[in-house]
Order: sequence, then structure tokens, then C-alpha cells
Amino acid sequence: MMSGESQHDSLAEKRWLQALAKGDPEAVGGLYTIYGDRIFRYAFRMLGNRSDAEDVTAETFLRVMRRLNELRADGAFRTWLFRITRNLCIDRMRQHKLMELPADHAYGGSMEKTTLRITVHQALSELQPEYREPLILCDLEDISAKEAAEILNISVPALKSRLYRGRRALRDKLGGSLEKAL
Repeated sequence: MMSGESQHDSLAEKRWLQALAKGDPEAVGGLYTIYGDRIFRYAFRMLGNRSDAEDVTAETFLRVMRRLNELRADGAFRTWLFRITRNLCIDRMRQHKLMELPADHAYGGSMEKTTLRITVHQALSELQPEYREPLILCDLEDISAKEAAEILNISVPALKSRLYRGRRALRDKLGGSLEKAL
């Protein structure tokens, strides 16, 4: 079990998935309660735009309702959910490239902290998607390498290689920027 997921969430997910399979209209809301914030954060980090991230989050849960029959019965709901979100983000990135810098109050904190977050966010957005996606999934969303590899449809060794290269590229991009931001 991952640190970001509690036993309670896992049991609640199972109950909501069973309810969804039976056609319970409240089930998607229950799943949204468990995963909505994480899906939004992932989409926001991928897209860098609050409005697009909100749209992608909503569309993700609409697709869950429409494509329930595609869900495998092996307990891979979260992987499937993140894969839907990833595909929607890729579609959105192809449509347009926007970068929205968050307002200071968006993260709650000091100006220095906000500047640092913006600096890291900008550096992350400049990475190639093959490096940015593993960093977001593993380092920011705390998803295991195995699950992230499944979401990205690559092998675990390929994921670890991309993580290593992505971290190195991010560190290189942030080199001088961090001193300026702090």
C-alpha cells in the first residue's frame, strides 16, 4: 500500500466501484471524493493551466461513467483513472499551449514559496513529456514505479531511466533559477 493511499480509501474505492457497476448514480461522486483532488493536481501539473485542469478532471470522471465496461476487475482502477487523465492532457496539449502562473494565494504561503513553486513548475513544463510525466507521477503524485509504468505503458526499467534523466534535466534547468527564486 502506498503512503498516499489509506486502507480506508482502498475499501471506499471498492464499495463505490461495486455501486457504480450496479448503476448507483452517487458512485461517481464517491470516487470523485477519493480521487478528484489528485486527478486535478496531476492534470494541473501536466497542463500548467487551472481552467484546462478543471476541464480535464471533469471529463475524466465523465469517461469513467461512459467507459465502466472497460475497467478490468483486477483492482487497477487508479491506474485506469490516471491513464484516462493522461490521455486527456495529451489531447489538450495538442490543442493549445498555455501557461498560467498561479496567484500567490493559490498555494497558500509566502511570496518566496510561491516564487519557488512557479520556478519549479516552469522548469518542469519545459521538460520533454517523456521525462515530465514520470516525474509528476512518481515524485509529485507519489505513485509507485510499477504503477506509473503501467499508466505510461512502458516497462519499469524504462520508467526508472526516464526518472533518472528527468531528475537530472530538472536539476540542470533549476541550477541558477533556485538561487534567484530564493
